[in-house]
Amino acid sequence: MKNKWLKKGLIFLVSGCLILSMTGCSQIQHLKDQVLGKAAEEKEEEKTEETEVEEEPEVEVAKPEWKTNLSGSATYKVGDEAKALSVEATTSDDGTITYQWYQSSTNINGGGTLIEGATENSYTPSTEKEGTMYYYVVATNTIDNSSNGITSDTAEVVVQAKDDSKDDSKDDSKDEKEAESKEADSQKEKDQQ
Repeated sequence: MKNKWLKKGLIFLVSGCLILSMTGCSQIQHLKDQVLGKAAEEKEEEKTEETEVEEEPEVEVAKPEWKTNLSGSATYKVGDEAKALSVEATTSDDGTITYQWYQSSTNINGGGTLIEGATENSYTPSTEKEGTMYYYVVATNTIDNSSNGITSDTAEVVVQAKDDSKDDSKDDSKDEKEAESKEADSQKEKDQQ
């Protein structure tokens, strides 16, 4: 019995090879594309069905509104303590409002760099480096898996170099006066002798 099935399988295989060699490779590729294409479509349909089941239905979420928005400019010296930038967003539904702050070297409220850990309604900018930075915040209203957001205006923060030259000049003139005074005193002592 085994030999009978083996012979039939061998005949089928040989005839398949002959047919393929006579029709050329394009037919093989077409057959392969059909089989793989259907398999890929079936997998994609399965994935779509799975994700549809897992996700909760979307809820309409109100867009937050700014009660307090950013504006203006502030100037500090390197190392000074900056005043916190603050905003407040409200919503007309029962959503939860979250904040995320960004900084940018251009005066645009988009495309900036996310500031790690800056997720409160206020943020105190750094004054460690000299330069001009613009800050903005995105407020997001979330209910379940649905959300809606709004972006604030920008606030400019200018950090200037410390003006140490004024302090040094005061110290220099004081030192010069002290030196002149000592010199005058020593000259008086010499004259008295």
